[in-house]
Parts: sequence; structure tokens; C-alpha cells
Amino acid sequence: MVGPGQKTLTNTPKQQTGSGGFASRNIATGIYVICVAVIVVFVVSVFQVLNNAGMIADDVRSDVEHNLVQNEISRQIEILALDQSQISYWDDTVTAFAQSVDQKFIEKEIADWLWDDFSIEKSIVVSADRTPLVMVSKNRILNPKKADPWIAQNLDLVEAAQNNYKNNSIKSGDGFVVNGDPVRSENPIFASDFRQINGRLGIVVAQAIVPDSEEVLPAGPPQVLITFKPMSSQAFSAIGKKLNLTDFQIVPVEKVTNGYNAVTIGASPENANFKAVWRTQHPSAIIWKQSVVVVVGLFVMITLALGMTARRYSRALSALQKSEQHNRFLALHDSLTKLPNRLQFDRLLDEIITEGKQDSCAVLCADLDRFKVVNDTYGHQAGDTVIKTVAARIAEAVGEDGMAARIGGDEFIILLLGKHDRDSVLFLCDHIIEKACEEVAFEGGVASVGMSIGVAWWPDDALTAKTIIRSADEALYRAKENGRGQTCSVSSFPKQPPKRSDDSVNTMAA
Repeated sequence: MVGPGQKTLTNTPKQQTGSGGFASRNIATGIYVICVAVIVVFVVSVFQVLNNAGMIADDVRSDVEHNLVQNEISRQIEILALDQSQISYWDDTVTAFAQSVDQKFIEKEIADWLWDDFSIEKSIVVSADRTPLVMVSKNRILNPKKADPWIAQNLDLVEAAQNNYKNNSIKSGDGFVVNGDPVRSENPIFASDFRQINGRLGIVVAQAIVPDSEEVLPAGPPQVLITFKPMSSQAFSAIGKKLNLTDFQIVPVEKVTNGYNAVTIGASPENANFKAVWRTQHPSAIIWKQSVVVVVGLFVMITLALGMTARRYSRALSALQKSEQHNRFLALHDSLTKLPNRLQFDRLLDEIITEGKQDSCAVLCADLDRFKVVNDTYGHQAGDTVIKTVAARIAEAVGEDGMAARIGGDEFIILLLGKHDRDSVLFLCDHIIEKACEEVAFEGGVASVGMSIGVAWWPDDALTAKTIIRSADEALYRAKENGRGQTCSVSSFPKQPPKRSDDSVNTMAA
């Protein structure tokens, strides 16, 4: 049909023959040529884009892997530094080595603690003149003279630790103290490196023994604590699995082979003896494999193929981003309960205390009662169920008022923020104990545990993060000593050093 104002066009016989047919054939040929040219240009462009995308993906993947490995290596060193600072950053340690060596302190706090809780294999205390005072191998106390070869191999770290102390110490009363936390401050005083000692690769950390609260050091070089934690093939495998890297390991520089990505590790990269290596992964190979066949198809199919490639590429980057987020989550959370771990808890508490974001807060150290019976009776799987259930109950009870963290085994630590009077905090503690005492059902039975809680308030009971945690821990010990299943606060007993007990000290790191 022809609408109003439209004209009907007709072909004359002249247009159907002669030059008109030649013109039609030329137009058709031109269209074919243009289509072919467009397809050729499109295919060449796609190949160029895929090649560039592959190179970018390879570079991005390589940069991400390098950053992940460097962060993980730094994290492993920081964990060991934090673990050993439980001893080297402590008034009691300064006192124990002030005049003569306190053997009971060595047995209780070094031999029975650092190995069992942190897998620190060697612990050596070096005097100010760099002679050995203490040598502990795992949980055995050895003749200090056996530490001479260790000190000789790590003398540079001892010197660095003493120099770091000298550069960061400040006058305080009749003596000296360090300026800031020895591990987490902007200028940490510990020195560390990856070393191969007696054929075993591991991390060595040397840190000056400094007070954390009231004690001071005399003028001159400080005593130094050296710790060594070996890195096993199982540890490499765990890191590789965590970072999604293939064949991750740490090897001497001369053993690095082609086909591996490598990151130099050590205190001085220019003189480093070891590198972290892993097999290189090439996203470009995947992109080419999935796209090369599609690009030889029709224009529409090629367009669809490009869309799929872009989507897949986006998913690959998204997967890398999720992997990084997951790794960050693992670094700050407990793997069993998904609660925050000790590292995240310490960071928040330090932030509150050092930056003054709260006028006051309460720290609760909690420990399950009769949990060992559950493990012994029903097995570790049932024990894990109990831990996860109780953790969920604690987190629900605390809610938005603070943070509940698991610091290892059946031990929890809670930070209550905002304005909480003592009665409301003690009421919450009773509620948490009540919830923890509720039965936990699992496959094969029902278990019941109890809970004891120790409470300390900042700044009323202590001024630093470490001392407020220790005060709450001492209150927990007093709660257990008084019959378990109850809450004890620092204000409820005289200010005197209580007995220390291995099961009363929260020692699990992040």
C-alpha cells in the first residue's frame, strides 16, 4: 500500500538491462568487498585486542601474585615478631634478667610457652655484651654456651636490634623505655630475616627486651631475645593453597629456575639469599584458547564471542579480587568460627587506646569450662561444633556493642565499646555464661560446657593494650581459681600479682 503523499517507484526496461545490471553487480561486489574488509579488519582488531588483553591480564596477574606473596611474607614475619614480643616486650622479662637469670621464669614463660603455643623452636637471650644468657630448644633448656654458633650466625640481627632500640629509646625517670609498640609502631625495633641454619630454613627475629609498662632500662645496649621458627614444606603448601599459587616454596637464589615467578625476601633485598617462587599462570593462554576459534566465524558470532571474552576476563579479575578479599578475611578472622582473630582484636584495641576514639572500654577474657571432657568423650569434630555454637552465642550476646574474637582453642576475648557501667558489663557477662552453658546438640550426642570470664576496664585498671588484656586474663584466672562458671573483675581483688598458670594465659596469636 502507498500512503498519502507517497510515490510509487517502478523500474523501466532500461534500468533492468545494460549498464544498470553492471552497476548492480558492482554494488554487490563492493558490498562483498566491504563486508570482507570489515570482517578482515574486525578479525585483525580482535586478534590485536586479544593479544593486548592477554599481556595486560598476565601483567595484572603477576602484579597481584607478587603483592599477595610480599604481604604474606611480611605477615609471617609480623606473626613471629608479635608472638615473641609476648616475652621481649614485658616488664616481668626485664625484671627476670635485671640482676641474674631467673630460672623459674625461663621454665614457665619461655620453655613452656613459646614452643607449645607458637611453635618457636629456638629461643636465645643475649646479654648487652652479646654473650648468651639462655638457650631453649623447643621446651628444653640447654647450656647457654650452645647458643654461641646461633649468635655468631645472627650477630647482624642482634646488632640491628640493639641499634633500633638505641634510635627509638627515650628517657623515662631513672632509665629508658622504647617509644611506641616495638612491633606495630611506625619504627619497630625488631630485626628479622629468613635464614638457613643447620640446613633448615626459617624466620629469625631479634628484639631488644624492653618494658611494656612500669619498668625502665639502664643506659647502654639492651639484652636481646632471638627466636627461630622453621618453615616446613607443609607451611609452604598451606601458603600456596591460601594464595591460590601452584608449587609455592622458598628456595636459595641460585636454585630459581625458569617458568617460576619469584619475589626476593630478606632483611636486605640487594643481598638476599632466598626467594619465594611459584609457577607462573598465564590468563592470556585461557583467553586465546577460548576465543581463537570464535573470531573466524560470522560478524555477529564474533561480536558475541568478544562479549563472552570480556565477561570472562571480568570474571577472572573479579575472581582475583575475591581471592584477595578472602585472603584479607583469613588474615583477620578465625577459620573455625569466622569470628575476628587476635590480630584484628589487637588492632582495634590499639586504635581505641592510642587514638582516643573511646573514653573507656571493657576487655573480657573468656574460657570454656569442661571443654576437654567434650573432646575426650565425643571427639574433636564434636568439640569443633561446640566451639562454633558457643562462638555464635557470644557474638549474638555482644551484638553491636563491641567485638568478640577467638584467640585459640576454647579461649575468647571480648571488647565492649561505648559507655558501659560496671553493673551492665557484669550483667552481660552473666548472660554470656548462661548462653554458653546451654546444651549443644551434635551428631551422636549432646554436650554441655561452662564458661569463666575475667573483666578489666580501660583506663581504670590499666593504661596499655597489653596490660589491660593481662589484667582481664588475671581476673579470668581468679574466676577459675574460685570455682569456675563465674565472672571476676580486676576491681574485685587486691592489686597484687596473682599466680600465673599455663591455662590462664591467652597466648594464641592471630
